[in-house]
Amino acid sequence: MQSCQATLGVVFAETRGDAVIATGLRLTVTEMEFRSLPLLTVAGISFVGFAVLLTCVVVALLRSNKRQFVATGRLVAEQEFDLPAMSLLLLLEVPRFGSDFRDLQFELIGQPADKVITLSYNLFGARGAVYGVTTMRVPIGRLTLQRSGRYLVRVHGLRAGAEDTRSRILFSRPYLGRMIVQIIAIVSFAIGLLLSLLLGLWQVFPPRS
Repeated sequence: MQSCQATLGVVFAETRGDAVIATGLRLTVTEMEFRSLPLLTVAGISFVGFAVLLTCVVVALLRSNKRQFVATGRLVAEQEFDLPAMSLLLLLEVPRFGSDFRDLQFELIGQPADKVITLSYNLFGARGAVYGVTTMRVPIGRLTLQRSGRYLVRVHGLRAGAEDTRSRILFSRPYLGRMIVQIIAIVSFAIGLLLSLLLGLWQVFPPRS
């Protein structure tokens, strides 16, 4: 067990005739006991390190989520998108409650007329859905485009007047694997942050025997 104590000394001088009388006052400012200074130092460095790592991963997650979409548009019967040549996910953003999207079918046609890619909702493919407070993003399917350009997207199954400004079509880079790794990192760094804090507190406030 190690301790740290700070003492403050104050001297007062008083003149009485030809004599100078000095009086002193000794004050104890603080006293702290801890188990091990090296462990306390390690806990402090670990806490700062985990805090920095946790902040970096959270910022990276937010930035990645913002950059993952390459094109977006309202859910309408027909519209065109400029898409890059790469592997993409087609997602549908719809209100979380009362949405009727399971019977929709999507056709992606290159311009000029090219091979038609058909996608539709699949229960097993929707396991990567992202849920918000009022909306959810549902994966419809994955596609690989061989060339960049304009593509026509047709939506079959929309009822007349069913076009809703709250629903959107999203083309996204694949994100599930990245998001899983980042979430695992966030949980790990948060646990390390908590453990380093507890270790530091245990050194500063040891249990009384």
